[in-house]
Amino acid sequence: MTVTVTVTVTVTASAPVQAPKNATYFKEPTLVTRRDAVRFLWGDEDSHFVADLVYGRGDRLAALVYKLAPGESFGSSKTWRPLYDQDRYYYVAQGELTIQDPESGDVAVARAGEAVYWRGMRYHYGYNFGTEEVFVLDWYAPQERAANVPEIETSVKKRAMTGRQEGRTDLLGRWPTDALKDLHDRYEQGRMVRLGEDTALHFILGEQDPVLMNLYASTEALTAGTFALRPSIMAEAEQHPGDEVLFALEGCVHVYLPETYDW
Repeated sequence: MTVTVTVTVTVTASAPVQAPKNATYFKEPTLVTRRDAVRFLWGDEDSHFVADLVYGRGDRLAALVYKLAPGESFGSSKTWRPLYDQDRYYYVAQGELTIQDPESGDVAVARAGEAVYWRGMRYHYGYNFGTEEVFVLDWYAPQERAANVPEIETSVKKRAMTGRQEGRTDLLGRWPTDALKDLHDRYEQGRMVRLGEDTALHFILGEQDPVLMNLYASTEALTAGTFALRPSIMAEAEQHPGDEVLFALEGCVHVYLPETYDW
């Protein structure tokens, strides 16, 4: 007696993951143009979507930009929770950005040329109350997960919010009397603050062709700021530890590495 057995094997492909695809991984000096940056849509309908443009990331630092249309905002959902134990630096290249810590009620508003900065494990919501699109450079450190782990896998495991405050109701009846004390506490505790050239730590780099460096923030994890080069001027060489991301806001900049003769 012959027994015939038929075996059917079904191979199921892995489900797509909501994560940036083929983003540049920084291991050496790398030029990433806007054309090479990877588009990514962060969030869902409950948190609202945010259009990211990911220029790349390394072991210690990431570089991306995002935009918000007039009247648009982002918050949190059961899946997407904007809660990071990092130094976060949002530099506004265009428009006006409002960032809120929904648990404490802290709010910071930055316009073009300014930044919103905070550090530590804090929720944050973003808003564009202006009349033009806001364009934000998003720098943060350190990394909260390995490069091969999508944010959506860790975000869903983060704690839920403990409550939401519209603003600093504890300061009602004491403003602006306690404004300086509140600002001091925000700086000391790493809470949300607006930073600009008026609050920057300034350095003059070089002697023959000096360049004014405006450091908006400098901590153990992250140093961020701006500088401008006059046409046809080459800045003198600088050297410092750590990783660096240089983002050209206007014009064309050439970066030269004298030790390796690379451009």
